[in-house]
Amino acid sequence: MAKPVLFTTSWDDGHPFDMRVAELLHKHGVQGTFYVPGRVAPGGCCNPEGFDVLDPSQLRQLGGEFEIGSHTLDHKSLNSLTAVEAKHQIEAGKAWLEDLLGRRVAGFCYPNGHHDESVRALVRECGFSYARTTEDLRDDLGSDPFQMPVSLHFHPRRRMDVARMFVREERRRLREGRWVRRLPVFAAAISADDFEARFRRLVDRVCEQGGVFHVWGHSWEIERIGAWSLLDNVLRYVAERVPRAARVTNEALLTAGAPRGHLQPALQ
Repeated sequence: MAKPVLFTTSWDDGHPFDMRVAELLHKHGVQGTFYVPGRVAPGGCCNPEGFDVLDPSQLRQLGGEFEIGSHTLDHKSLNSLTAVEAKHQIEAGKAWLEDLLGRRVAGFCYPNGHHDESVRALVRECGFSYARTTEDLRDDLGSDPFQMPVSLHFHPRRRMDVARMFVREERRRLREGRWVRRLPVFAAAISADDFEARFRRLVDRVCEQGGVFHVWGHSWEIERIGAWSLLDNVLRYVAERVPRAARVTNEALLTAGAPRGHLQPALQ
């Protein structure tokens, strides 16, 4: 019997290049979620000048085929704000997006991945159903819908850089013991130095063993490093290996994964 597998993608920051990502997703029949702030304030996203996000017509077009999630109002790291300021960023970002799209927005993504228990509580209180993090090298849903993990950042890092990041992060989170959950995916990720080969091995792994493969990235970063052909290639491979019904949005990932064996939320 085939083991259950789910594949999803997510794209942060709402840069106009998201439309190019959407074209490639559509081309290969792959789903995903775009997390959009009202704007990227100066200093955000490795861009000291900031930038305006997709215009209303582009967002509505994008929302006609893909899930749109919130990314605060100004893409500010919520841990650095007071509770009042953080709540405003979360609430105002949600209200702006819902008014523009004309429907409820269920998903949230923490800017820069920064969050703690109090921030998660605010996101929950503001009416979201789940929130995505940047905790990578995971092949499961996690045990908390407000700490949705990911599998791989779409960025062609060398194997040694992946290893260094893993060690640095786990030293910081040693007491949490999450390295046990991340270790199998980490081992598979460093088995190849070339990003495309690494991506293919991780796709093969989840297709053979079951689980979740969640790729995330930034369209502005893809443009900056000239990786559009690379994205086209790996999405083509996903279309070849992963059944269309298993290619879902982030919100559908939780809905589809909840009742299914291996995809039950794992203890962290």
